[in-house]
Amino acid sequence: MRRFISIAPTTVVLVLALSFAASGQDNEGDEGTNIEVTPSGLVVTAGTPGSLGLSPAPGRPGRGPTVYCGWYNFSVEFGEYLFDPIGDSIWPRVSSTYLLNCWTDDPAEPYPGYPKITRYRGAAEISGSAVSSGDAARFAIAHINFELPEIQLSPPRRQVVGVPSWLAVVSRLHYDQISANAGPVWATVQARMRDVTWDFGNGESRVCRDDVSKVWDPTANQIQTSRCTYTYINSSGSPFNVTATVRWNIWQRTNTNPSWHWWGTISRSTTIPVRVTQLQSAIR
Repeated sequence: MRRFISIAPTTVVLVLALSFAASGQDNEGDEGTNIEVTPSGLVVTAGTPGSLGLSPAPGRPGRGPTVYCGWYNFSVEFGEYLFDPIGDSIWPRVSSTYLLNCWTDDPAEPYPGYPKITRYRGAAEISGSAVSSGDAARFAIAHINFELPEIQLSPPRRQVVGVPSWLAVVSRLHYDQISANAGPVWATVQARMRDVTWDFGNGESRVCRDDVSKVWDPTANQIQTSRCTYTYINSSGSPFNVTATVRWNIWQRTNTNPSWHWWGTISRSTTIPVRVTQLQSAIR
């Protein structure tokens, strides 16, 4: 006994010209693929996931297939499986259930993964049939290769109770923008160092936005200062596990939104043991 799906033909509903753009949610990026309603149906022009690659210049699209998609009313009965992709698609209603089919050249040869039953939540659902600008942004971010923080404290060895410890991250913190594309879909991302959060292993922490890479120079003949320091008030519990977490704000430009806009935050952390010494004075 097999599933039977029959298509209920309806009239194509034409609406205003559509372009579904950025969601802008943290760590999500753009999800919209350019979708156009035409007299012949719903058209998505995009590259396939396998065609994603780094782009030598921002906004330089490549060549990709045209993917056609449509939502269809259906009923489920017992009997022979039947799917007639030639029937007229409809413009679906939010939260209603439809059969979604996508294809490149022949409706009788569906795009991989289609047709599928879906509850309509917005046209961006069909981005799974092709690369979205969000896919391109994530591909580019994955190729930034953020370094783990390299921690350097001053004094360079043991820290001393009552003496300010200079806190520095001496690994790479600044990166060039990077672009990726698949077909006409593209994204350029830029990582901007936001701050460094220090956890001192004793229940205290602080956030540094200035002098995050400044290291004390023992050869300098002038007064030195840093705005990223911490002073231990006791050595109980030493050595402490000190963690530095670097955060970068990620901004993006895409084919769906060519102005710089928010993508989310990326962070990397490193933990090292730090020995703190209590100096003793002798009075005679």
